Parts: sequence; structure tokens; C-alpha cells
Amino acid sequence: MPGRPDYAERRQARIDRLETRAQRLAAESAVAHEQSRLSDIIPAGQPVLVGHHSEARHRRDLARADQRMRKSMELSEQAERLERRAAAAEANTAISSDDPEAIERLQEKIAKIEKNRDLAKRINAAWRKGGADAVEPIAPKVAANLRAKGLPPGDRQPVETAMLSNWSAELRRLRARIAELESRAATPEREPEQVGAVRIEESDNRVQMFFPDKPDADTRRELKSNGFCWAPSVGAWQRMASERAWYLARTIAGRIS
Repeated sequence: MPGRPDYAERRQARIDRLETRAQRLAAESAVAHEQSRLSDIIPAGQPVLVGHHSEARHRRDLARADQRMRKSMELSEQAERLERRAAAAEANTAISSDDPEAIERLQEKIAKIEKNRDLAKRINAAWRKGGADAVEPIAPKVAANLRAKGLPPGDRQPVETAMLSNWSAELRRLRARIAELESRAATPEREPEQVGAVRIEESDNRVQMFFPDKPDADTRRELKSNGFCWAPSVGAWQRMASERAWYLARTIAGRIS
């Protein structure tokens, strides 16, 4: 089965990391905000006494308070961004190829789209034959909406042709993904390859490139432009495993060798 066995744990760990960082930054923001208060050292409304021996200290305190307030605001904004990222990661329903249940979830998505598409076709057919009255037994809410719009029977389909085309295109894409995942699941594990000084191997659903030394700037740019990211945890440049990823890895390694 394709995917990573620890996918769910890794996904939750990422969400937890984002939330923990957001909480830490929010706490640091609160501390910086408290430190920016001047009421403990300068009376409220006290102007700078020009020429007085306290002038220099007063101006330093004002500058320090302003700096801490700015820091508090920056930390608060960073915390809010991380909170949004954590919420987005938790709400994300995209089906990752790392998910061991990706094929089953894709099949469920296909079944849902097919059900909606078939219902839409029935609604359109009923509308062409008998207008809103014919649509009523199939989809009462759609029929009510058609009556509210006052459309004559047969004038424009309730479900646009563009929507049906979009569903058909999405079904083709999802079936292609399933075919690719099934093909990868049936493919024997690849042996590591050595291209010049670069070792290429597949692990954890990733094609990984191991360099003997840090690649130069041009090579790093080429790796990034081709979807490879540096993974400090494994000491390799990697991207999601696929035939395309292997081709790119061999090409890049061969070029620098």
C-alpha cells in the first residue's frame, strides 16, 4: 500500500508544532507589551523636561518602550499567522499521497461526485420535459429556486454545462491518481542508484538525493525549481516519489557529475 504508515501522526505533530509556536509567541508578545509600560517609572502625561538632568534618561525610556511595543505587535502578528496555519492544516481535506488510505478516500470522493453529477443530469432532464413541477420530486429545493427565478420550462439548464464538464474533468483526474497510486504500490522497491558523487534512493514515499557536500548555489536553485526541498532530518534533498522525480534526480545528478 502506498503512503507513509505514520502519516496521521506526522500530520497531527505538524499541527501541534504550529499551535505550540503560536502560544509561545503570544506569551512573548504579552511580556513585551507589559515591559513597554512607562507608568511604573514615568508618571502618566509627564513631558520631557528639556535641559533637566532627567531628559536623556526620559528619552531613552521612551525609545525603549516604543521598541518593546513594536516587538509585542510583531510577535502578536506572528502568533496569529501560526494560529491560522494550524487551523488551515487541521481543516485541510486534501488527499495526500502520503496517506495510506489515499486510494479509499479518492474512491469515496469519486462516488460523491458521480452521485452529484447523476442527480444534476436527472434534474436537467426533468426540467426539459416538465419544468419545475417535474423537478419537484427529484430536488424540491431546486424546484423552489427555479420557480422563484420565474424561468420558463426548458430555458437554460438548472445545472450549467460548465459544472458538468468540471465534474467530468475532476473524475478523470481522480481516477488517474488512483491508477498512479496502484501502480506505485505494485512496483517493487527500487534499489538505490549512484550517479557520479550523488546517491539517489527512495524512502518514506520520497525520492532522496544525497550529496557528498553542500551543492553550489546554481545546483540548489535547480533542485528547488524542480520541487526538491532540503530535509535536515535525513540530510537529503527530496520530493514526493514518482517516475518524474526519479527522472529529475538522475538528470540533475548527471549534469553536475
